[in-house]
Amino acid sequence: MKNLFLTLFLTSMISIKVFSQTQHIYEHDFPQINSVDPKVEAMLEQLDQDEIMNYVEHLTSYRNRRADGPYIYNVKDWLVSQYNSFGLDSIYLHNFEVIPFWTTEPRPFTTAPNVLAIQPGKTHPEEIVICGAHFDSTVRLEEPYDVDTVYSPGADDNASGVAGILATARILSNYEFKRTIIYANWNAEEWGLCGSSEYAKQCAADSLDIVAYFNLDMTGYLYPGDDIHIHLLYSNCDSLLGTFVKQIGKQYLPDVKLTHAWLSGGADTDYSSFNRNGYQAISPSEDVNHMSPFIHSAYDIIGLSVNSQDQMEVFTKLNMASVALAAGFMEESVNENFADNIHIYPNPADDYIKIDGDYERFEIFDCFGRKIFYGNLSTNIDKIYVNNWQSGVYIIFVYTTDGRVSASKFFVKY
Repeated sequence: MKNLFLTLFLTSMISIKVFSQTQHIYEHDFPQINSVDPKVEAMLEQLDQDEIMNYVEHLTSYRNRRADGPYIYNVKDWLVSQYNSFGLDSIYLHNFEVIPFWTTEPRPFTTAPNVLAIQPGKTHPEEIVICGAHFDSTVRLEEPYDVDTVYSPGADDNASGVAGILATARILSNYEFKRTIIYANWNAEEWGLCGSSEYAKQCAADSLDIVAYFNLDMTGYLYPGDDIHIHLLYSNCDSLLGTFVKQIGKQYLPDVKLTHAWLSGGADTDYSSFNRNGYQAISPSEDVNHMSPFIHSAYDIIGLSVNSQDQMEVFTKLNMASVALAAGFMEESVNENFADNIHIYPNPADDYIKIDGDYERFEIFDCFGRKIFYGNLSTNIDKIYVNNWQSGVYIIFVYTTDGRVSASKFFVKY
């Protein structure tokens, strides 16, 4: 979690709070959650505390995860390997430049990219649900310092959040959803929300339809003597999303109290990047009045700063249920209804694809839900050339003459 602790930025917080009330690019309602869905409950039962702790242990095994250091690239590679092991075959590495937030003169530097694993939606791939957590860490230091030797374990801030996103991805990747899900890990959050801010700005510029953004940042510290509870960080303009998450908590975590709260002292986290760019966003948080006192120090370690595996499990369950219900869990695979007389080939493709069969029209979406190509019988398209498309996964919807809608993935590779 980034703490704007310099006087230079205290005066800007007023404008930031006003700016955070940005009008939404798209307006979305959320379903009423008045009962427990057995399918979602079955997902939550697959969650394993040991899995979450194993992720935290691995992330804290690096000397540091500073955005300005060499180890951050190793962390990026490990994240990619984890998502690949879940069978998520579309990984997007979003590069950006870091401009430290505390400098009066820009000192930009390059760093490891954001890591985004994409699970395309089956019926509404253009509508996107994102859950994310930053994977960089920091300690408060006086310059100069040696990024090769400085120790910055970042167990609570934010190995705990990354672990929750990975556990969510491993489980949800085994199911199909109407909307596209993106599992995101941001870099350079500690330098001013840089990674998430640059990505959210790009999404807004491209008019991507992000239904909701769910953030995890610091989930492992429980103030001694407290019962597990969750503070929900969101702006007033995102109250529909806040109500949705509260309803989920009431049904799936009935013993856990969820309340709306605000960060103080100039603190901020990645949900604000999406809110400020016109998207509904929320960040479940440790008690804002009793956050880990060890963050941004060499003592942000397992045991001291991450002292409650039960709490990490609760936060991960809330994230998983929120993402699954917002994305629209499917009763059955849309591919089971794929018309027998429709064939898409070659797959993978490096030059073109063809559609054989009796159809009226088709639409092709990229992994971010953008419609990039469409046609119908009257256009008399024999081949769809993909040799100038980005490598990755695409979804094609074929509307047949008998009223059925068929969907299938195909791959473009070079």
